[in-house]
Amino acid sequence: MRLSIKCCIMVIGLLWLCSCANYKDIPYFQNAAQFDGSKGVSLYDMTIKPKDQLSIFVTSGKDQAAVSAFNMFDPTEIDYRAQTVGVRGRALIHYYLVDNEGNIDFPVLGKVHVEGLTLDSANCYIKKLISPYLQAGIDCNVNAHIVNYNVTVMGEVQYPNTFKLTRPKVSVLEALAMAGDMTIYGKRDNVKVLREKTDGTYEVHELDMRDANTLNSPYYYLQQRDIVYVEPNIAMVQDSKIGTTTKLWVRGAHITISLGALLYRVLQD
Repeated sequence: MRLSIKCCIMVIGLLWLCSCANYKDIPYFQNAAQFDGSKGVSLYDMTIKPKDQLSIFVTSGKDQAAVSAFNMFDPTEIDYRAQTVGVRGRALIHYYLVDNEGNIDFPVLGKVHVEGLTLDSANCYIKKLISPYLQAGIDCNVNAHIVNYNVTVMGEVQYPNTFKLTRPKVSVLEALAMAGDMTIYGKRDNVKVLREKTDGTYEVHELDMRDANTLNSPYYYLQQRDIVYVEPNIAMVQDSKIGTTTKLWVRGAHITISLGALLYRVLQD
């Protein structure tokens, strides 16, 4: 009896030690003290890709009527928050769809190639194309935005979802935070980023969120329509194989052994 109780206590102790040892798989950026941030992509700018939807408005401080032909709607009539036109309840703003060749069909200018340009570069490029059509002394400003900048976070996170982003620079870490962070069952050493290529196929990149050098990865900042997938760890997989009844039996056995060990110590005294 005494040997049996001692063996049970040893087994429980070993299980407890194993669970503690797994702590090293949980914290992010464990080697932060040795991290060199100078190797990262600090000036990352998102570029325009096929299948993007763009809102583009051309304005002029001197004569808005002079640039009206380059707008689907008058920019002064736009409710930017609601993304609607404010005069007589007209339809939603017209968006420019970037086709598979990377072009948009722009008023007056026709086909304009914008694939691979940052938003600032696209603004300058379109402004340059418009300028020859304007009268002397008339200047213009171009403001382009990517409307469908969405990323999806799924797997072992608190709130899997597709998130619509308003900033052009969002990291994997920020996306995980929007999804409520990884659960305790998420594999931090193998977070997958699925990225759509220009031909419509996907490439998969793996990030180790325990390693601070992930901050230097070219895939740390997310592009439009990226999918972040968090794999379940071994504990979650094993846990899913055990039925509810089995779990109750294991917990009951654990409590019984613990009470037996306590009783044994009391009797020894």
